[in-house]
Amino acid sequence: QDEAIGERALKLKQLAETLPRVKSTAMILGLCEKGSLSFETLEEPHKSQAETLSRTSLRAAISAGRGSAIAFVSQWEDHVSIDAVVVNPQYLELGEAAEAVLLADIAQRARAAGVADVRLHPAYQADGAAFYERCGFVAAAGGAEGAPLRFASGSEAPEVAAAEPAAAAEAVAAEPAAATGPAGAEAGAAREGAAEKQGSTDSTSDPRA
Repeated sequence: QDEAIGERALKLKQLAETLPRVKSTAMILGLCEKGSLSFETLEEPHKSQAETLSRTSLRAAISAGRGSAIAFVSQWEDHVSIDAVVVNPQYLELGEAAEAVLLADIAQRARAAGVADVRLHPAYQADGAAFYERCGFVAAAGGAEGAPLRFASGSEAPEVAAAEPAAAAEAVAAEPAAATGPAGAEAGAAREGAAEKQGSTDSTSDPRA
């Protein structure tokens, strides 16, 4: 991958480390949605995350064969939490664009639902904090290191073309694994797990990716 050099090589390394975990989470969400598993009977390491998982849905910005991003989003009484975001490892730069669109869409949906507090657990980015600042997410004043970023109340999330909340499962399933090697295989498996969770998944179209 020509673009996986310098800072993006570190991004690719993090993706390779993260994808097995999100694959496992996506599969559990799918099985619980189908009724094959129950959040109440999960074993560790997922047992301690059962409440969060029960509140989690998958959101996706999909461009078949190009940049794509999938987010794990949990809904709470007083806030929305973006717990993880992964992109197609074969198209890192386009994946970053898809991620930006996806973050904007999640923030817009939260605002529309009357939720002002949107939190984000950031991943490694080639542009560092500047990437998230462009998306409207900043560190809270006085926040501890490693604390979630917050969507700034005065931020205007960029307009995105959002599809009707419906066929995210189809959109996720339509995106081929494409990338070669372990990272690509894990990305495909994560998308397959995402496709299982049809009832609570949203789809975001990214015309730019």
